[in-house]
Amino acid sequence: MHLPSLAQVEAAVMDLRGGIGAWRLGHLMASQDIKKRYRRSTLGPIWLTLSSAVQILTISFLSSFLFNLSLRRSLPFVCAGMLFWGMISQMINDGANLFLSTSSYLIQIKRPLTLFVIQAIWRNMIVLAHNSVIYIVVAIILVVIPGPAILIWPLGFVLDLLCLSWMMLFIAIVSVRYRDVPVMIQNILGIVFWFTPLMYFPEQLGSKQYIVEYNPLTHMIALLRAPLIGGVPTVDNWLVVLSVGVLGWIATFLFFARFRARVVYWL
Repeated sequence: MHLPSLAQVEAAVMDLRGGIGAWRLGHLMASQDIKKRYRRSTLGPIWLTLSSAVQILTISFLSSFLFNLSLRRSLPFVCAGMLFWGMISQMINDGANLFLSTSSYLIQIKRPLTLFVIQAIWRNMIVLAHNSVIYIVVAIILVVIPGPAILIWPLGFVLDLLCLSWMMLFIAIVSVRYRDVPVMIQNILGIVFWFTPLMYFPEQLGSKQYIVEYNPLTHMIALLRAPLIGGVPTVDNWLVVLSVGVLGWIATFLFFARFRARVVYWL
């Protein structure tokens, strides 16, 4: 791939600045997405929490039974892990359909492409806020006390969003050019699910623990889960997520600058 020209880089920077500067609009659009989804529903967004609670609790109890683990230990671990896996996997899936689902806006109205990334991030953060009630209830019942690392939890969350934002933008552009990509992403995430320590503890793999350590999503979830269950993210967790975020954004920015102007034509 040829490097973008100076004019393309400047246009990409303006797009990024425009998208970030319009974050309030992105939040409003995300809120409207949630309202539209449950407009004629009696319980409204509560269905988000109820459906997630059934799935998370079912997997938590199944994990405890299959791996012969104490429910008191496994339930908070699996619950927190599934909560953040839901956010991460949904953001990546949203990225695959980001420009395809908003094609009518992109064709008719000139808006920064990154605005729609901001919209998707806000939408999933709203859903995460709703679903966090599930873990709060579990933590209260089982008396799970967060560790001191909870003070730097927001930093881990920001780093995760840094990684997810470039993934969404990169996949969104590729998906516009190659329409099979969204289906491929769904299938890949279905496989990655089993290589991410959600239903089991990494140490249960013994000498095969490297299988999950080479998975960036393992470290992204660890940054968010460990402080909630009284643990501390490892140095490797921080270094992997930081490296993936920084290097990923450098590569994605160059890719975005090179092909940003073609997105509308590919639609």
